[in-house]
Amino acid sequence: MAKVVVIGAGMMGTACSSHLIRTGHQVNLWGTELDGDIIDLLRQRGIHKTLHVSVPPGIKFFQADELEKAMDKREIVIMAVTSYAIGKIAKKVVPFLKEGVFIINVAKVIPPSPYLTLRDLIESLIPSSLSKKVRVIGMGGPARASELVRKISTEVIFGAKDERTAKYCSRITRSPKFKTSATSDVTGVELCAAMKNAYAIFIGMCHGLSEKLKISMDNTKAALMGQAILEMSRIIIPYGGKLETVMGQAGVGDLYVTIQGGRNGSFGKLLGQGMDVKEAMEKMKDQTVEGYIATRGMYRLAKDLEKKSIISIKDDLPLFNELYSVLYEGKSPAKAIEDYFNKV
Repeated sequence: MAKVVVIGAGMMGTACSSHLIRTGHQVNLWGTELDGDIIDLLRQRGIHKTLHVSVPPGIKFFQADELEKAMDKREIVIMAVTSYAIGKIAKKVVPFLKEGVFIINVAKVIPPSPYLTLRDLIESLIPSSLSKKVRVIGMGGPARASELVRKISTEVIFGAKDERTAKYCSRITRSPKFKTSATSDVTGVELCAAMKNAYAIFIGMCHGLSEKLKISMDNTKAALMGQAILEMSRIIIPYGGKLETVMGQAGVGDLYVTIQGGRNGSFGKLLGQGMDVKEAMEKMKDQTVEGYIATRGMYRLAKDLEKKSIISIKDDLPLFNELYSVLYEGKSPAKAIEDYFNKV
């Protein structure tokens, strides 16, 4: 049994808390300033207002001003806040870290320069006195919160520089409904987690266009998925990631489930139906479209590889090139899909 604190009371944070309490761990769930209403309802009725499900008993809930209490004697910290807030929230968590703590990151985005992954960003905030005594682990794979919280069979992979650390996280979180594995390829796990959100937008655009035109485009979507995986490998491998990671749960698995639904696919669908980026963002209201942010981060990584003559964005990443043109240069999804398939 481990003493765990989950940082962030959104859907994934609450789903992770529910899974871990069922697995026999002691779990504190801390909500950010934006989670106040969620924590109140969980305390009063044990129901998460977005997941629309009762959480299992035993989880202790903490408001934003109770972080010190939530962190008390915790051995594992799970970072489950929205990706753009990881740096801000990690700075609040760091003062309460102790020697031997494991930090598991489940957020998915490419952080700003000079960081390659969110693990790198989190590690940069840990004091030098603890830098070799606090381990940061990435988690990837197809784990939709709405299914995880309802005990639908799920599989994830943990990545850490020291594979023994990843295996430890794999072992203590495993259950009959939650299959786990481990790898030392933490870079591959974290980059896959971010990049699949970007490609899910493009495939979502294809889905929206097919509905608009009232025609089936399954051949098209399948082709785009295959190309997305190929392009992910062309970026990830030069940065030290492994092909087997891209081809496994962190890459193919996570991309597939993200295409099936969620914010990124929904955002792409709106674009495919005819909305421009601003209109689609407004339609998504307060939801963070992580693939939009990830596309900008991917562009930075791809440009760095291009400058080193490792890849050509137009020739080696044609699907990504079209995605970037839609999201940041105003190109229409229909034209982007047409141009991708017309490229020799």
